Amino acid sequence: MTALPSRLAALPHQSSRHTPYAVACLPRRLRMLLVLVIGMIHLALAPSRAGDDWPSWRGPLGSAVADGSPLPVEWSATDNVRWKAAIEPDGFSSPIVKDDCVYLTGAFDGGLRRAVYCLDRSSGAVRWKREIEDPDPEVASSMTGHAAATPVTDGQRVVAFFGRAGLVCYDKSGQLLWRQQLGRFESELGLATSPILDGPRVLLVCDHDGDRFSSFDSCLRSFDLLTGREAWRTERPGLYRSFATPIIVPAGQDRRELVVHAQDEVRGYNPDSGELVWHADTMAGWVAPSPVFAGGLVFACSGRNGPLMAIRPGGAGDVTGSHVVWSRPGAGPYVCSPVVYGDHLYVHNEAGVLSCYHAASGRRLYRERLPGKFTASSVAGDGKVYITNEEATTYVVRAGSEFKLLAANRLGEYCLASPAIAGRAIFVRTARHLYCIAGE
Repeated sequence: MTALPSRLAALPHQSSRHTPYAVACLPRRLRMLLVLVIGMIHLALAPSRAGDDWPSWRGPLGSAVADGSPLPVEWSATDNVRWKAAIEPDGFSSPIVKDDCVYLTGAFDGGLRRAVYCLDRSSGAVRWKREIEDPDPEVASSMTGHAAATPVTDGQRVVAFFGRAGLVCYDKSGQLLWRQQLGRFESELGLATSPILDGPRVLLVCDHDGDRFSSFDSCLRSFDLLTGREAWRTERPGLYRSFATPIIVPAGQDRRELVVHAQDEVRGYNPDSGELVWHADTMAGWVAPSPVFAGGLVFACSGRNGPLMAIRPGGAGDVTGSHVVWSRPGAGPYVCSPVVYGDHLYVHNEAGVLSCYHAASGRRLYRERLPGKFTASSVAGDGKVYITNEEATTYVVRAGSEFKLLAANRLGEYCLASPAIAGRAIFVRTARHLYCIAGE
């Protein structure tokens, strides 16, 4: 870089409306170079915005919302596709994005081999692929397979859950740091709950049919992120077939709660110890949708024709009568998780019926039907809600109290995975490809 004139040091510390006086006195070419260099330094040192990454199931806070960047409205299999990467293994887990990497999981040979992939975020090129073997894979259904759990990363380590094959952790270069065998899982419909990170720990719901068919009961477990050693375990006997991923929510001054869906109830735990703090006995069985938190409320739903409700955290014991703010019987979807964006709660079911509610009161604002069959959960950002069906058609709905369909974007492939949003791009995983979709 050209050296700056020594007379800069002697100039008075004055500034005009936009440009420091000292810089304004420089020759135009040198001034432009200085502004460019300062801009590059600023970008390099500036912290990432929350919307730049999507490091876990449903994003940074488990909310499925990424605001702050413009997002595409229309695309096809060729238009507005930044890159398209072929994915070899089977898997319905969602992609996650952190810094310059995209991670996803898959399975080969009916679960006998499980894999974690790292792709380059800018090009889609595979940076590394790592496999582990599992000679005794768990039972899986057509909706779960053997790689349904979405991985999680802190940017330096990536953790993936593979049922009987265990919990594995790799560093950013693909080196295996640890592997924990968790036991013999038994579940009629397979496993799908995803791990989450809480500082230096990995939290995982291990609900399954184990209390009836296996050697261990359903439980909630915490592992040290650096070593893989178990930190604590809380037994959950009698609870099974939960596919939901928990969230951590604030619950008053210096208090946090780990909110976990369960058969017949929602539970709040102390994430530091695993101690059960409260429960609301309001759910239906076979819990698949994950809870979300917004506006001081936990929004939960479960089971085929199960309830949809809002719960205020911070209680103790049985809070069914004291902390359930509102409830709508039969309004919950069987599989798809809800999203809260702004003042509104959006819920769609497997038949494509999209309902919008006023989140604070539970008042329904509209109910519309979208074509297709749906398994993926919705995501939101840039004033829009994105809902993808099993034919990889993503419906873009304007956020707000009135229904407005902005686009129906078709990829023409089988899709069960939920999209991820990072920066100005949407990442859509189909059965055989990962798309990075972005506007100009």
